[in-house]
Amino acid sequence: MNKQKFAFALILGLSVAGIFSSCKKDKNEKLDPQVEQFNTDANYYKAESDRADQDINGALGDIPAFGKAEQTYSSPMCGVTIDSSQIAQKILLFNFDGVTPCFSPSCTRSGQIKVELTAGNLWSDVGAVLTLTYIDYKIVRMSDNKSIKFNGVKTLKNLNGNNWIGFYFGTSTLKYRERAFNINVVFDDGSTSVWNSARTTEWSYTLTDTKLTFTAVGDTSLNGFTTVDSWGVNRYGMDFTTYYNTPILSNTYCGLWRPNSGELVHHLSVGDFTLTLGVDQQGNASTLLCGYGYKVSWTDSNGNVSSVILSY
Repeated sequence: MNKQKFAFALILGLSVAGIFSSCKKDKNEKLDPQVEQFNTDANYYKAESDRADQDINGALGDIPAFGKAEQTYSSPMCGVTIDSSQIAQKILLFNFDGVTPCFSPSCTRSGQIKVELTAGNLWSDVGAVLTLTYIDYKIVRMSDNKSIKFNGVKTLKNLNGNNWIGFYFGTSTLKYRERAFNINVVFDDGSTSVWNSARTTEWSYTLTDTKLTFTAVGDTSLNGFTTVDSWGVNRYGMDFTTYYNTPILSNTYCGLWRPNSGELVHHLSVGDFTLTLGVDQQGNASTLLCGYGYKVSWTDSNGNVSSVILSY
């Protein structure tokens, strides 16, 4: 296995369905049910968007006109075939079969993602841009039949270039800038939302302890906020803006989707909800190598600050 395939096998093997998918409440304070559902939706959307990015990124390295100039290539993606009939125009169609169980917890994926190299000679080049078009791209979680479906366009810009040997030996990182506008999202109950995103993600690898580290931060200004990560209209028709106070930081020692630190704010019409990541059971920043969970804080209608601590 070459260094590139090893690195993405590691990333894909450690990616799961969402940052907070198995959380539970540890205190009696109550979040508004709509806010709690929005938080769940936000995690679900971001996790599946990131997973599609990782899968596609991992598949492109061996494909002519996208990665190395080889005559054959294979995809590490589960339940997908790649239509390369338009490769001369630097376009690939990723077709998902909708029946193959993938990942843990198991899910199926259907629909199509059109992948086009719209800037750069190779996706591995610094400054190269991929344009991803979701066409009825649907993920169904098999345990409870919950689903999410995307339609729309987003771009990924390669900021550092894919130096796989440097990445493997810890001397370079993988860094990408995402932009998505007016992604239409449909949930299993038929409700819909609209998502926009602007974030930068970075991956690094430490060979001595085989640890992968992931950071993410919003990187645009909107509605009076800086470091905005996402914005749009949620399934309840509420406008939202999500911004970072500090970047999300996680690693594979604790679990890639069990962040060690970071703070983000969901700004909704009903108030602001601050998520502090990597806390202990009392809601303080953890002094251990790995945090217990995260804290959601908000101001209620009486002006009192309330919070609930949730475990990962």
